[in-house]
Amino acid sequence: MTNRRPYSLLGRLTLAFAVVAALVFALTGAYLYRSLSAELQRRDDIEISGKLSQFLQIARSSGSTQAIRANPAVFHEVLLSHPGVYLGVYDGQNSPLVEHTDKPGVALKAIITDQYPSRTPYACSPEGIGPSRCTFAEERLPSGETVRVSLVRSATDRHSLLDSYRIDIWFATAAGALLVAALGYAVARRGLQPVECLGRQTSSIEAHNLSERLDIAGGPVELRELALSVNRMLDRLERAFVRLSQFSSDLAHDMRTPLANVISSSQVTLSRPRTREEYETLIDSNVEECERLQRMIENMLFLARTDNARQHLKFSSLDAASELGRLASYFQSIADDKSVTIVVKGNAQISADATLFRRAIGNLISNALDHASAGSTVMLASFHSSGHAIVEVTNQGRPIPPEHMDRIFERFYRIDTSRHGSSKNAGLGLAIVKSIMELHRGAAGVRSSELGTTFTLRFPQSRAA
Repeated sequence: MTNRRPYSLLGRLTLAFAVVAALVFALTGAYLYRSLSAELQRRDDIEISGKLSQFLQIARSSGSTQAIRANPAVFHEVLLSHPGVYLGVYDGQNSPLVEHTDKPGVALKAIITDQYPSRTPYACSPEGIGPSRCTFAEERLPSGETVRVSLVRSATDRHSLLDSYRIDIWFATAAGALLVAALGYAVARRGLQPVECLGRQTSSIEAHNLSERLDIAGGPVELRELALSVNRMLDRLERAFVRLSQFSSDLAHDMRTPLANVISSSQVTLSRPRTREEYETLIDSNVEECERLQRMIENMLFLARTDNARQHLKFSSLDAASELGRLASYFQSIADDKSVTIVVKGNAQISADATLFRRAIGNLISNALDHASAGSTVMLASFHSSGHAIVEVTNQGRPIPPEHMDRIFERFYRIDTSRHGSSKNAGLGLAIVKSIMELHRGAAGVRSSELGTTFTLRFPQSRAA
């Protein structure tokens, strides 16, 4: 089993707020950065494309290359208000006619290449200038000569602005993430207050106040199911605690009676000399009480194993008619003594553990014979219904009062309190039947009227069910 370190839900939520905010701000900043970069580049392209058209017009107006070389000032004046824009005008032999650059020795004729189409701005990096946007075009002059005009727009100022903007974005992302984390911490802390309240309510519930329940009125709907689950668990714990208390009380009373009988009869017998027959009678009585205690302890151990899922079932397909007939034969002598007839009908196939099946049916038959009227019939029936194999044990006798129906399968519960000290009846038979059915993922039920009392066992028709 992996040992996991405890963690803070509040801390995780705060970290999640911070990470999500940082991611959103970073993506937003990246989008804005790319948008600004594209917009600045578009403006540079518009600028040099417009100037290229203007210089081509000036070259045509000059008429010849000689006139252009003689009057370069007109080109320079146009670029006075456009820092970072460099111009080169060349004749057909790539000899410079006009060069406007603030970097001595920089030649712009190298950007004129067949690799890129004319009049279309493209990214370049002329020597001495660095990353830039370039464009060029050829123009035929009225003199018949051809000139080439190249323009370069340095990206230095644009990159400087983008670098500054990128730093601002990182700063804004970090600040925004911290701010959202702080706000998220406050929101999460306030939102988790109902959880802390439920925790305090739960920790205040002890064994002496199991009747208390978590107050979910006015609480968040997301915690309502959790609170309802805890309240249902407390209901089960309260019922189990009550049953355990009652079980301990009943157990102490049932075990005290045979022990008191053994002690009292032994003390009376030993109070004066007795004959051999009297001692043998005492021993027989004590053995009977000890056997009663032994049966009680065995039944309690069986119930304890079923409660802790330690009973391993060996499923097999059982023929109900054959099994019920065998059990009827076993109890026939007891039935004859009570003038009761046992009748078997039905031939259902049941998937169950054979030993536990026989024990459950045996307990029901014994119970039916105890409460059947003289001259009546105990009916053992089996059939299939609604995906289950059903076994019913019916006896004719006094009906079970309605107030006892819900508790008849409880441990040590007896309807007839006058039989509480009976050496045979310990009040565990029906509780064992219920435990066996729970092991089989089935159910045990009872119905009773003036016509008779019927105990019903419902077995799933297959182990998968």
